[in-house]
Amino acid sequence: MFTIEEIDPKQYRQKTRNSTLIIMGIFVVIGMISATVSVKLLSPYNSNPWILNFLGAFIGLIITFFIIKQFFINKPWMRDAMYGWRLKRSLMRITNVMEKLRKDVDINDHQAMKTMRFYHLGLEQMHRLEDNHHALIDLLAEKKTLEERMTAAGIDLNQTSFSPAQVERYHKTEN
Repeated sequence: MFTIEEIDPKQYRQKTRNSTLIIMGIFVVIGMISATVSVKLLSPYNSNPWILNFLGAFIGLIITFFIIKQFFINKPWMRDAMYGWRLKRSLMRITNVMEKLRKDVDINDHQAMKTMRFYHLGLEQMHRLEDNHHALIDLLAEKKTLEERMTAAGIDLNQTSFSPAQVERYHKTEN
């Protein structure tokens, strides 16, 4: 279950920038070490240092991924970056079934309308967090139309939570 939270866009951008720099720093250190070690250890087997450096850097990337996943994913400095990732992941799940979802909204399916409302609210927040005001203009007309339909149907406009189960029925009809 994902729930949209109130986040200050400027603070979000600053925190995600900081967490990105920390992760990049970790990767640079681990990548340099693993690239150097791979050249020293594997030189007798391959005389091309470019391939060995690339292999070492790739191994460093994998090690960095596991370190971040194991030790840092739940740290306070990663909170905003993980929130943004989970928001985008939730929106992508809806985007993957958008054609079928829109058809159900057109026939006034209440669950589809709630899911589409979450999509609009989440997309709006994502654009604000990433300072993409031009995309917000494109969203306004569709959002307004849906709000009017939901109000007429007596559906609460405060749809700030999303569960992947909300779009699971659309995946079942694809097969």
